[in-house]
Amino acid sequence: MDKPAPDPLRAIRDRIDAIDEAVHRLLIDRSSVIAELIEIKGTSKPGAAFRPDREADMMRRLVQRHAGELPLTTVEHIWREIITTFTAMQAPFGVVTGPAEDPLAMRDLVRFYFGFSVPVTNADTNEQAIAEVARSKTQIAVVAALSSGRWWDSLASANQPKVFAKLPFIETPDRPADFPAYVIGPPLEDNHAPDVKLLAMGDAPGLQAALASFGATIAAEVEGDLLVELPVPVTLLDIGKAIGAPIHGVRNVGAFFQPIRFLAERVA
Repeated sequence: MDKPAPDPLRAIRDRIDAIDEAVHRLLIDRSSVIAELIEIKGTSKPGAAFRPDREADMMRRLVQRHAGELPLTTVEHIWREIITTFTAMQAPFGVVTGPAEDPLAMRDLVRFYFGFSVPVTNADTNEQAIAEVARSKTQIAVVAALSSGRWWDSLASANQPKVFAKLPFIETPDRPADFPAYVIGPPLEDNHAPDVKLLAMGDAPGLQAALASFGATIAAEVEGDLLVELPVPVTLLDIGKAIGAPIHGVRNVGAFFQPIRFLAERVA
């Protein structure tokens, strides 16, 4: 007797099941590797567990190899959930958010990048959020990039928390969770070489034009004080020469890796 023709849908579902099992086993394998890392490093503080250089490298490699119809932001979210979960295995942490004009957009951003297993609390002011990071040593803060007030004054001292990331990291048109924000944490223990310095400085004649000519971005301006995203290769001496005067009141607020920006939809 002739055998019935194989069911093509059954074959496809079997392939999906096999892929799902392989992905799950790889995640289990990854958790075993993290357990070995914890045993070797003995990490217990977010400042030791957060590696913005590694995360940026992972995201850049993800973008380079991505193809097909699956939305890039979906893959980004999956990877962010993985990163957060395994970071929290090394050093449990929480997120405290500053105020935002759109609280739901802020919450979407936090959940997109830090998942649903990390506890999230809200502070009444950015200064309170930063103070909680400094006090607890186990929290990170997410502060709206377009915040009012000179919240960055709370980051000026050497041992204070610092900005170590800017979100979203992959900027695409019409992406979900596109609320711009800075991530602030305890001083990082591992050396890293970010692309952008975040500095506060007093304004001066010709300074804003000079900063723009060097590729800097003025992220905020409050009461004559500027919050400046400055490419790392550019020095304050370079800018001072451009305006013919030294720059006063410079404070180190942090540093981060330059987000990836798509000006148009990615073509598969």
